[in-house]
Amino acid sequence: MKLLRNTLLETFVTVADCGGFSDAQFALGITQSAISIRIRDLETTLGYRVCERGRGGFRLTERGEVAYAKAREILRTARDFDAELLELRGVLAGDLRIGTVDAVGSLPGFNLAATLQRFLSRPNDIRLEIVVASPTDLTQSLISGGINVAIAPFQNRVPELHYIELCNEEHRLYCGQKHALFDQPDDQSAETILASYPLCHRAYDMFVAPGMGSPDSKAVVANMEAMAVLIETGHYLGALPTHFAEDLVRKGKIREIRNTALRWNSTFFIATRSAQVHRRAVELFVQDACAPT
Repeated sequence: MKLLRNTLLETFVTVADCGGFSDAQFALGITQSAISIRIRDLETTLGYRVCERGRGGFRLTERGEVAYAKAREILRTARDFDAELLELRGVLAGDLRIGTVDAVGSLPGFNLAATLQRFLSRPNDIRLEIVVASPTDLTQSLISGGINVAIAPFQNRVPELHYIELCNEEHRLYCGQKHALFDQPDDQSAETILASYPLCHRAYDMFVAPGMGSPDSKAVVANMEAMAVLIETGHYLGALPTHFAEDLVRKGKIREIRNTALRWNSTFFIATRSAQVHRRAVELFVQDACAPT
């Protein structure tokens, strides 16, 4: 049920999200001609064009970019408003927007699938949205209201958010099968290793082994899958969580650089906005996430 509904804005945001009318027709369940009429009606109401469409492809105009951002915010607020009123009848409703970093599916000490299973076992009319982003981006999205809850190794915690510790994640340094260190004994010091071989790291997680500072990295990746690929080339050393690396180690594609100075843990938290009055859905998801596994 949509108590606050604006069909024109919903159509415009969907078209922008889909990158054009063609894909949007399947998301909206209406024809391209119907979409065109709605966009035209929106532009007539606003008094300016929000997008260009034609042989050159689809793109938002400068004013359309601003309108898109504001429309998304308005629709998100409207969905939350609907959910808060509908939850008064005792049914979980509305959107639940969850943010995580990559590769949390195998995180030891926390089972996201089991958490969602517990949460969704209740009668509900929830629309789930799960986004993957860096801890910094997740923090900003929480503060702005773009997401309701986030799960990440938040190293820099801010007063606007409330954090509950979930689990620890062990990290180690790895090399690929074609790397010079793969068949060599582990007798070099940590300092020598870091100074002698190119390193790669994730953009949101600099090398943080205790006492090792921030060695100069030669490559930057956005996620662990890309990190693993670079390690497998044999050109770079890179740090991975042990739960993510274990399958590659078992297959012989990579191996750990066995040096205790190059091992460390990061702490995962579940975070929500401190000041917000949490909807029941958010409260229950946090409760389920923190339940003993």
